[in-house]
Amino acid sequence: MLVGTAGVLYSLYSIVIHQNQYRQSAEKLDGLRKIYQESSLNPGQLESEKQHDQKLKNHEELQDLNEDYVGWIDVLGTTISYPIVMGEDNEYYLKHNYYRERDFVGSIFMDYRNSRDKLDKNTIIYGHNMKDDSMFGSLEDLLDQEFFEKHQTITLNYPDGQTYKWELFSAYATTDVEWMRTDFSKQADFARYLRSVKNKSVILSETEVGEEVTILTLSTCTDRDNDERIVVHAKLIRGKS
Repeated sequence: MLVGTAGVLYSLYSIVIHQNQYRQSAEKLDGLRKIYQESSLNPGQLESEKQHDQKLKNHEELQDLNEDYVGWIDVLGTTISYPIVMGEDNEYYLKHNYYRERDFVGSIFMDYRNSRDKLDKNTIIYGHNMKDDSMFGSLEDLLDQEFFEKHQTITLNYPDGQTYKWELFSAYATTDVEWMRTDFSKQADFARYLRSVKNKSVILSETEVGEEVTILTLSTCTDRDNDERIVVHAKLIRGKS
């Protein structure tokens, strides 16, 4: 009986600690979001010169906090609105937050093989699938056709003030790693890659994707299989690649 009681108390303690970690991580991210949103525009609003200068200043402030900052991502209509960092590998920011502190929530980070200052044919961004839907926890919702149709726009804002808009065209869960390719030596290779990720999609999309496109890939883990990943792809529709 004592052993059972001790087990219950330990479980409750673990839950409290876990919730406190979630809260602390959320507060730190909210602070970063406040810096970024000072210059955010409403949908359809034209950017003035003053707002553009303020946006650059806010990006500089975020870079001062972490020199690994490479931009900000927003997925319209979801909880995804985060700074993006890039480390020297794809491991560090799995367990470190924006302030480079140990944190099980980690960070939203770009694949270290991608370029910091220009778009590759396939730019990949990773994030944890958190139980409270933070980070990339809401990516799994895009596997639902109805949800997908209402949330197809992704925005990337870079520190130089450039804004890139993307339109989703594929979403699926997979255990293979073909989607992780960032370099394509031949156009034919990229064309085959596009056909493959389009065919894997569990949602129907009317978005046309030709081999001349530039794409963005978002990925997170699942709780069903250690090797399974939820992957979504989007094509660039505004901004210069």
